[in-house]
Amino acid sequence: MKGILITQCVQNDFVRPLRADESLPNLVHVGRFEADRLAGPNGVLIPFLRAAHAAKDLAIIHVVDQHDPVRHKAHFDLFRPHCVVGSEGAKLIASIDALANDDPDTRLVPAGDLNDFEDSALMRTLTDLGATPDTPIGVIGVWTDAKVAFLLYDLRTRFKAKKLATCSGLTASRSMDAHFRALESLKIVLDVELHHSPASFLAWLDPQAPPPALAPAAQCEFTKAIGTPSWWTPAHVAERDSLIGAIAGSKVQLQPLGGGFSGAQVFIARTTGPARVVKVGARDEIARERFGNERVARVLGDVVPRLLQYREGPRLAAMEMELAQSSDPRASTPATFQWLAQSDPSDEMAAVLDTALELAMDRALGRLYRVAEKDNADLLTTFGFTDNYGKPQFVDSVCRHAETVAKATDGTAAAAGVVAFYRQWLPGRTMMREVFTAPVHADFNLQNLLLSCRPGEAAPAHVWLIDFARLTRLPNLTDFAKVENDLSYIVLPASENAARMQEARLASASLEIDLAPFAVTPEERRYARWMATLRRVAARMDPRGAPAMADYRVALLRYAAHTIGFDEPTMAQRGLALLACARLAAMISSNS
Repeated sequence: MKGILITQCVQNDFVRPLRADESLPNLVHVGRFEADRLAGPNGVLIPFLRAAHAAKDLAIIHVVDQHDPVRHKAHFDLFRPHCVVGSEGAKLIASIDALANDDPDTRLVPAGDLNDFEDSALMRTLTDLGATPDTPIGVIGVWTDAKVAFLLYDLRTRFKAKKLATCSGLTASRSMDAHFRALESLKIVLDVELHHSPASFLAWLDPQAPPPALAPAAQCEFTKAIGTPSWWTPAHVAERDSLIGAIAGSKVQLQPLGGGFSGAQVFIARTTGPARVVKVGARDEIARERFGNERVARVLGDVVPRLLQYREGPRLAAMEMELAQSSDPRASTPATFQWLAQSDPSDEMAAVLDTALELAMDRALGRLYRVAEKDNADLLTTFGFTDNYGKPQFVDSVCRHAETVAKATDGTAAAAGVVAFYRQWLPGRTMMREVFTAPVHADFNLQNLLLSCRPGEAAPAHVWLIDFARLTRLPNLTDFAKVENDLSYIVLPASENAARMQEARLASASLEIDLAPFAVTPEERRYARWMATLRRVAARMDPRGAPAMADYRVALLRYAAHTIGFDEPTMAQRGLALLACARLAAMISSNS
């Protein structure tokens, strides 16, 4: 069964990239930034359309705006003149017109209003191409919040289509906020499958479509030995080197920064100008990260690396991103918070990292957290303890990890408390709360905070935030819980005194906390300093006092439960995480 791709207004008057000195041509154009994102030098729309026209088991319908100035006067009164029949603005972008005319499985369907099923041949064209309600149908183009959304709604309700999808990298609106909110709504309300990778979207439409071609492999020189994710084969390594060659050149020196989500590899590539981050990983995850970066870049500014290039292969994808203000000759090469915290125990570095933490959580990500909107939610579902139907999740894996850690750390009692929480207390439970949701990073571990330093200065030269693949709406303290988790079980060495500090941290009546009286070692004093800063900023974002702390404990339990199954912490640190799980589980269950 052939899939159907429907493009919506991929025409010059809607998406043609504009010159630097060129004014907007009309009211329907998506704007300079979005047109460049779709169809500019680094855009993916035109290469995707060329690949789609080359696919053998895919039919294409280009829905095109075509207007007669007299017949569509009322439409022009509202949207001003655009896509006049026979004009350059009415043509499909780039060379797609020629491809469409030469492809026997492609149709152009003129449509002159917001509803493409009214006064058009769309329904008849779908039938002529053999489409049925079971046919996979993908919709891309503009505007996401209007024409794309309306068309998907009509396909679901009028055509009774069961398999619908779109792609974030191939759609746009005049308002980026409207674009992103429309994608969320389409996924939730209409059950439209949302792809971020154009190559994966094409494979969904036509599983027989050839994968993206690979460039010659780069000669990669790594500044230190690196491993590869456990799921990589030699073919993945070859594909990584090919993707790096396509974006960074035939020979490149790379400084490993550590792994990202799902085992991605992250490197710093130094040039004579600003430093670049090169990231390679699973294709869908890297595509999702690109989507997340696009969503926050204009809000957060130059703390988010600027995308330079993006490439996809059969399994992997790669991004090259520029770090703003990293060309300062006095500043160090960018490094992660975690690496600096573990490699430099000085008081001077502790002060720099403390400032970096406040800059990241307050001045940068705080711009997202401060626009939190009140909503009602079940915290157990929000933080993944139960699915959308209230059924407990991850019970077997958490209990198995708890018992494994208990055997190695004499934590039998703690493991028993965790098992009882997951197996006995959790089933059938809800925890309805008024929550304050905002866009959050949702995977803000300490390797996703980069900074550079100048000698003798107590503040970082600059900070950057990376890896927005998990960007989503969650309670606005979610990222704080993740950072607190990593400070507590990865950076802080495990000890009996560290366990006492954890008890004080978890039992705090409100968010703000002072652990300095409990600290004995230099490492513990640094930890107490960072925790005070983190919690102080958290209290600014959610000033509700005790209720905020009670909700926060649910997020802390989520991350602590994940940590007991991680390889990165030592077994002793995982033992601390297990004790925290038991303590948090007891506090949550007794107060609910």
